[in-house]
Amino acid sequence: MDKNFEKAFQKILQFEGKYSDDKDDRGGKTKYGISETIARESGYQGEMKDLTLDQAKGIYYQNYWVNLNYHKIKAIDIAIECFEQAVHIGPKRATSNLQLAYNLLTEQEIEVDGIVGSNTLKGVNNSAYGFELLQLLNILQGERYISICKADKSQKKFIRGWLKRTLL
Repeated sequence: MDKNFEKAFQKILQFEGKYSDDKDDRGGKTKYGISETIARESGYQGEMKDLTLDQAKGIYYQNYWVNLNYHKIKAIDIAIECFEQAVHIGPKRATSNLQLAYNLLTEQEIEVDGIVGSNTLKGVNNSAYGFELLQLLNILQGERYISICKADKSQKKFIRGWLKRTLL
């Protein structure tokens, strides 16, 4: 695992950690931010409360770092933000946020398809607007949290914790 992933993983641990099984949490049973669904898809068969930190790290590395091509994003702060968003709001939405943010800052738009492919990497890695891109990523993440709470009032109890993720 590379040093940039290690930094990204440490950021996730600022927000995730203990076992959770909140009846209102759409993620269901989670530990270290890994949902039971993702754990099972990754081959984990034990009880969620028994998932180890190393097992969670392996799931994150494969499913949320390498498979999504975030390791190919040159700006570490952008890569880490995409990773954090993928963990919390889903990979497709996180990558779509990256593409939308990029498109808002440039005339040479890329397709918003939720996939970090060669066009996305070329655009993001050559962008002259790294700080603004990071700002927009956080704004789009916050916008998502607001829409979740507007659509389902039971989710309002989570927004204070979620908003901590939108800080630069």
